Amino acid sequence: MKLKLWIQAARLRTLPLSVSGIIVGSALAFSSVGFNTLLFGLLMLTTILLQVLSNFANDVGDYEHGTDNAERVGPQRGLQSGGLTLKEMKYGVTAAAVFAFLSGVAMLYTAFGLNVNFWAFLAFGILTIIAALRYTMGRNPYGYRGLGDVMVLVFFGWATTIGSYYIICQQITWQILVLGFGIGFLSMGVLNINNMRDAETDAKTGKRTIIVKLGVKFGQFYHLALCVLGVSAFVVFILADKKPIQLLWILLPSVLLLMHGIRIFICTNVKTIDPELKKLSLSTLLMAVLFGLCVVLG
Repeated sequence: MKLKLWIQAARLRTLPLSVSGIIVGSALAFSSVGFNTLLFGLLMLTTILLQVLSNFANDVGDYEHGTDNAERVGPQRGLQSGGLTLKEMKYGVTAAAVFAFLSGVAMLYTAFGLNVNFWAFLAFGILTIIAALRYTMGRNPYGYRGLGDVMVLVFFGWATTIGSYYIICQQITWQILVLGFGIGFLSMGVLNINNMRDAETDAKTGKRTIIVKLGVKFGQFYHLALCVLGVSAFVVFILADKKPIQLLWILLPSVLLLMHGIRIFICTNVKTIDPELKKLSLSTLLMAVLFGLCVVLG
């Protein structure tokens, strides 16, 4: 029973998003410098651990601030149900932070050795861990001030996609910047679904998300825009590629993403949109995998 609760707390349906940026950035980098199994594995492991850390910390923060209460619409959390104690979840947060740090150190040493890049990325990694903790934990967390969307773009779009590309081939191109925005916009979409679904309870508990500030109707327009912009980033890459025909088949998940955006846009009851979160997450992963295959094999 405890194991099931811990798995639920890890929120497996959000993990495809966290690895999508790694797949896209790594595929583009490895197409130039050759594949490194160990480095790719450490990149994936570190990102997954950071996502789990963020999810555990979110459970703690929302529980302590009273956001995860009986009125909440989404899946019931371990703390909310009483299946896990606050002390147990805080141990989980600590363990996830330690393992994420150790995995990150191993990944950076594999990529850089002990040069200036190692120390610069290590500092950024520590900031990433702090950002994961401060999203909902502690006094005045930034997730309660409407800054969650910006941080998702930075850490789950730019950091995973652009960061993995630089770690592998130690350069930056305009193409990877565009793709970083693409993954970032789609990642923001997942947060937006959460925020629209929970808008009513968030408002009551003082969680001032963008949706609480600007309204659910705005959130529906915003969500469709995020899907369109996310897909457009990949379209820009395809059009700029010297052999765009080889990449056109990645537009299949683009259709799924746009259909998802339209469903959210025309929805009349946002309390029913929770299943769309998984669809967006998996469609983004499918986009990333097909992109990676096209780039590496093409």
